[in-house]
Amino acid sequence: MVNNPTVKEFINQNAIKEVKLHLGCGGVKYPDFINIDLYPSNPEIKDGSRSFCVADVYCDIRNLDLEPESVDEIFLSHVLEHFVKWEAQDALKNWYTILKKGASLIIETPDLLRCVLMLFHFQKKYRKNARSQFYGNQTDRLEYETHRYVWDARELKRELLSIGFSRVTVTHKPKTHKKFRDMRVIAAK
Repeated sequence: MVNNPTVKEFINQNAIKEVKLHLGCGGVKYPDFINIDLYPSNPEIKDGSRSFCVADVYCDIRNLDLEPESVDEIFLSHVLEHFVKWEAQDALKNWYTILKKGASLIIETPDLLRCVLMLFHFQKKYRKNARSQFYGNQTDRLEYETHRYVWDARELKRELLSIGFSRVTVTHKPKTHKKFRDMRVIAAK
């Protein structure tokens, strides 16, 4: 990878005043966000979950080396389930630390209990759609595409509150993936 700046360097090079992070961006680039992923595209490796990666910065999002209270917003969609529980807990604590007071962490991820319900749906497409959330991409030989832990809404809300977030709201109307199956969690610091 050529000239990969750190997140701090990218902020400074681009004179970014409002720091908004899109973590685990994959092939989705959001304007006005710093799009971050760990894995660049490799045309020699099949990746059925994403066709390319559009990150501004490549780094491990679990422990972002940024100043405390320096980030205005963090967004991640279908990323948290790629970590084992303790990795996710550590990452959530790091993200809490770097968020400014009043800033938000927005997470879209599958809801374990809703996936379980969908496993018993009479239509095969719903059962298949739910099952893939437990294990992630098992077809391509990419360790990072598999799922490690699927949270349920109450558990994730409790975790965020225990870390110190002041208000956590959960809806099952995500903006990026499947309504009902997935949840959108907004945690305010």
